[in-house]
Amino acid sequence: MTIIERLRQYKELEPHKIALIIDDTKYTYSELYDAILSIDIDDTSHIVNLTEVKESAKNKVLLIQSQYFLEQLVQWLGALYRCYIPMVCHNEMDTEYIDELAHIIADEGVLPLTDFGVLTSGTTGRPKPLWRKEESWREFFDIQNNIFHINEDTKIFLQGSFSFTGVSNMVVAVLWAGGTIVTTSSLRPTRWIELLERYEVDHIYALPTKLRLLIRHCKCKLSTINYIIAGSQVLDRHLMEQLQQLCPNMEFILYYGASELNYITYCTGKEWLDREGTVGRPFPTVRIKADDGVIYVTTKYHIEGISDTYTVNDCGYIDTEGYLMFTGRQGDVVNKGGYKISIPSMETYLQSIDGVSEVAIIDIIDDVKGEDFVAYMVLEDNVLVADVMETIRHHRPSIEWPKSIYSIPMLPLTECSKVDKRKLKEWYNKG
Repeated sequence: MTIIERLRQYKELEPHKIALIIDDTKYTYSELYDAILSIDIDDTSHIVNLTEVKESAKNKVLLIQSQYFLEQLVQWLGALYRCYIPMVCHNEMDTEYIDELAHIIADEGVLPLTDFGVLTSGTTGRPKPLWRKEESWREFFDIQNNIFHINEDTKIFLQGSFSFTGVSNMVVAVLWAGGTIVTTSSLRPTRWIELLERYEVDHIYALPTKLRLLIRHCKCKLSTINYIIAGSQVLDRHLMEQLQQLCPNMEFILYYGASELNYITYCTGKEWLDREGTVGRPFPTVRIKADDGVIYVTTKYHIEGISDTYTVNDCGYIDTEGYLMFTGRQGDVVNKGGYKISIPSMETYLQSIDGVSEVAIIDIIDDVKGEDFVAYMVLEDNVLVADVMETIRHHRPSIEWPKSIYSIPMLPLTECSKVDKRKLKEWYNKG
């Protein structure tokens, strides 16, 4: 059964069931399916005609440029229904780059059997197109939904663009299960809290950056939350403890994945606390190994054009109990006069210091040492940069001290909810 056939089934069997709540507007499964069928593709986005197309392959790519979640979702599903190849553009992509992307796709074409495209997050450079078959997600939905406790009764809150692979996969997986998605375009945590309480949401899907914002602004218990699902950004014990206080009935689920490979490993909050730094054990059907410190993943639920065993050049090792310990990406290291400092490990340490709410490190050029790093921090009330630096000097060798620490009210985020380190580097270079 395809994704579209599944939605048609829900329209027929449970037409009045709520599929989406966007701010204060509700959309039933019947309304969602009707919107998919009625959308005029030619009036909505940039269509790329593929010149050299193999027999039975699709011949049009739809670059979806809307910045509105509902339009992104409906156009994506509508394109699947009409046998186009949809790809949602990131909100910050300008017209010039979208045109450039269209030319690249027209010249290079897409891989055989492609049903849709996704874009990398672009945190380490320009977003790149990746191509997928529908079943690379569809056939894994039941597996991931079982791990994440998602079913027809689920009401899940998430916030972000459908162009982010983590958001789009989770949204379609919840619709596949017959659940309800609650979302908003607002970046205000107070608005998120209003929706969580009003609709008695039981799941939250968010990266730690947004969970920290939620904690900072929420003044009450969120007792309806049963599960928080988070991607494997920098975690710390204090954040886990704060989340447990905020949501006393919740179980925390951490996952590790990649746009190229889908979900890879997962663990509960308790497992993480017992093995700080782990990203868990493999999802069912997925196998992992570490070779010379590089993680290799074996799965059939990957993008087109790569082998079943593949690496995205993430680094780590597997402990004696089969848990993957993640240590960062290749090259995610500062070579400070020959002394190598892992950026993820240093961020984890700085995050653990009392009074540090959020932290991000950027590498910089140094005339003497070649490379160095600076840290941007969001500090709790009455905590001074001098206090943090004093703690670092007492606990780390001088070679590991940051060149500078900058206190800022909020870390800049990309639309994918990751720290926007390019923006931090712009700030640093402007001095």
